Amino acid sequence: MKTDRQITIGARVTYSREFLRNTGQFTGWAPFARGEVVLQSKPLREGVHMVTVKWDKGSKPSNVLDCNLVREDRIHLEAV
Repeated sequence: MKTDRQITIGARVTYSREFLRNTGQFTGWAPFARGEVVLQSKPLREGVHMVTVKWDKGSKPSNVLDCNLVREDRIHLEAV
């Protein structure tokens, strides 16, 4: 899977709508999570990186695949 989301260090991100639906997270913390990418690893496979996100609500930073994230300024462009 190749990502065109352009998620780099310093980008403001949230979980993608597709990821939340696929994991059944319709309520709770995750649908409202916002954070900043603070670290990016080498590619795990073509176009997919593991990134460390520092979440705004005081949660510990967590490692997330960048294909499960969307930039905060592009939320409105996600398919419904």
